[in-house]
Amino acid sequence: MTKPSDKTVTSEESKAIDFLSRNPDALMSYPDVFGNVSIPHQSGGMTSLVERQMKMLRDENHTLKKNMDELVNIARENEELNQRFHRLAVELISTDQLDDVLATVQNQVQTFFYTDYVRFRFLPSVLDRKNRLKAHYLSREGDVLKTVQPWISARKAVCGIQDEKLLKALFGDVVSVRSSALIPLFHGTELGLLCLGSVSESRFRKSMGTIFLEQLGELVSIRVQGLLGA
Repeated sequence: MTKPSDKTVTSEESKAIDFLSRNPDALMSYPDVFGNVSIPHQSGGMTSLVERQMKMLRDENHTLKKNMDELVNIARENEELNQRFHRLAVELISTDQLDDVLATVQNQVQTFFYTDYVRFRFLPSVLDRKNRLKAHYLSREGDVLKTVQPWISARKAVCGIQDEKLLKALFGDVVSVRSSALIPLFHGTELGLLCLGSVSESRFRKSMGTIFLEQLGELVSIRVQGLLGA
C-alpha cells in the first residue's frame, strides 16, 4: 500500500491499516465509530466517511446513467437507420429503371444519412449503351481517377476531410463540401463511387464506423449492375 511521503506511519497505524485492508467490512460492526471517521477536504474542511462514500456512489451512478443514456440513444439511432435502410431496399427492388434507381438513392440517402449532397461517380470503363450515366462519370482529366481507384479496389468506405480539388471533381464546383463519405460501388466488377458530402467538418469523420455505408454500397451496386444492360 502506498503511504504519504511526508508522514511517518506508526506501528499502531500500520496495524490498523493492515487490518482494515484485510477486513474492509469491519467498521460496519461499529456504526458509531464508522460514522465519526472523517476525511479532510482539499478546501480544508472535514467530511465523514459515510458522506464521502455517498458522494462517490452518486458520482458513479451519474456516470453509469450517462453511459446508459448514450447506449440507448445509439440503439435507437441504429433501429431507425435499419428501418430506413429496409425501406430503401424495398423501393430499389420495385424499381426497374436505372434513372429511377439513381434518383431514389440520391433522395433517400440524403434523408436517412443526414447529409447535404449525394452524387454518383462511375468509372469511365463502365458501359451504358443507353447513355444514362453521362452526367455521372468520373473525369479522365487530372488525378481524380488515380486518387479514387485504390479506394474502389479496397472496397472500403473512406470518410473524413478530403482535398478541395478532389471534392470539386466529385460534387461539382457550385457546392461547398467540408467532409465526405466515399462509398465504393462494385458487383462483379468495379463501378465507381457513391459520394456523400456535408457542409459540416464533423459529419463524416475519419474514425467513424462504416458498416452501414458499405452495406449501402453493396445494395446499390447490385441494383445498378443489374440494370446497366436493361
